[in-house]
Amino acid sequence: MGYYHKVWLVLIFGWITNYLVRAALSPVLIPLMQEFSLTYSQAGLLASAFFYAYALMQFPAGYLGDRLGKKRILILCSLGWGIASLGTAFAASVALLFFFRFLTGIAEGTYFSNDRPIIAYYTPKEKAGVGQGISFMGLGLGLFLGILLAGWISDLWGWRAVFVLFSLPAFLASFLIFRIIKEPPRDPALLESAGRLPVSWIFKHRDLWLLYLGGIPGVYALWMIGSWAPAMLQEIGVGTVAGASLYSSLLGLSAVPGLILTGLISDRLACRGRGRKGLIAAEFLGIAIFLALFGWGIQERWAAWVMGGLIFIIGCFVWGHWAAYYSLIPEMVPPAILGTVFGFTNSIHFIGGLLAPWLTGLIKDQTASFASACYAASMFALLGGLIIFSVRPAFRCRREIPVTFQNIP
Repeated sequence: MGYYHKVWLVLIFGWITNYLVRAALSPVLIPLMQEFSLTYSQAGLLASAFFYAYALMQFPAGYLGDRLGKKRILILCSLGWGIASLGTAFAASVALLFFFRFLTGIAEGTYFSNDRPIIAYYTPKEKAGVGQGISFMGLGLGLFLGILLAGWISDLWGWRAVFVLFSLPAFLASFLIFRIIKEPPRDPALLESAGRLPVSWIFKHRDLWLLYLGGIPGVYALWMIGSWAPAMLQEIGVGTVAGASLYSSLLGLSAVPGLILTGLISDRLACRGRGRKGLIAAEFLGIAIFLALFGWGIQERWAAWVMGGLIFIIGCFVWGHWAAYYSLIPEMVPPAILGTVFGFTNSIHFIGGLLAPWLTGLIKDQTASFASACYAASMFALLGGLIIFSVRPAFRCRREIPVTFQNIP
């Protein structure tokens, strides 16, 4: 086993613990709504508390990791979301719930922009797409386990026990990062060149902005389904939290085939001199088609197993596109500021995470059904694919043009 395999495994486990805590709220939203007398839109705002902090932390976390060390940030943040999970378990009011979910978002918001550059550094270049894909499977596995186990634990011992138990793996992840991950060596010349580049550099390039904005619908789709799938399934007649969680958890399990397959295809395209953006745009088309079918299924009250299958297919496209996305960014951006760009990219993408839980709940309150929310998300995904396919060379499946300081207007 190569060292990069160990890096993948440790950071996969870190992501699993990250998503255990992150996804735990979704299956217990209905019990929470009952305990605290919340409407769907109010529950959506509570679910969004995480994303406000998460999006806020992406850019500063990447900037600090580029300058202070990525390993140090990863140790502290995994410890932080374990502590925040414990706080959530003992929250006695909606205000405290919001506060601890906000703290969870702060802690988890520092992980992505420091783990992706470590993966990019240690993974062989010819395996860039596969490396980004496999190492990102922890998100899906954590989402799968988080939704599945949270439903069962909540039925057995109540929703508070979920957050107590899910805090424990986070502490183990922090220890493993401390013991196994090595800080990537930092080239003084690269650091000096990065220091000479103004931070405004990352705000000025057309193609970077297309990548920033084009990814919003993907995160929106993930967290519309990730936040509300159990409630959506209960709308069509699934009677228990555990039963709805079982089908909803397929969203996370779909990350495994989605990320691996897209990573392999994107690497093959890159080896042949093709770009990765066409594949990403095709994945967004798949998201749009199957979200529309899912909305139709809610409207017509299709069988739960059919809806579970649609959740799995949607997840394959939602997760899969990130294997190509996050191997494209290191090909376009100078390595000295890669963490900063990763952080800002994810910060913009998570505008979708901010909007999805609240807007979906609002549409449900206004229409008495989740179907319209699915149709709206489908159209949004089509727009995202069009934006991404506009990266230069626009609407052509050729290798994308690297971003340099010289080609910024």
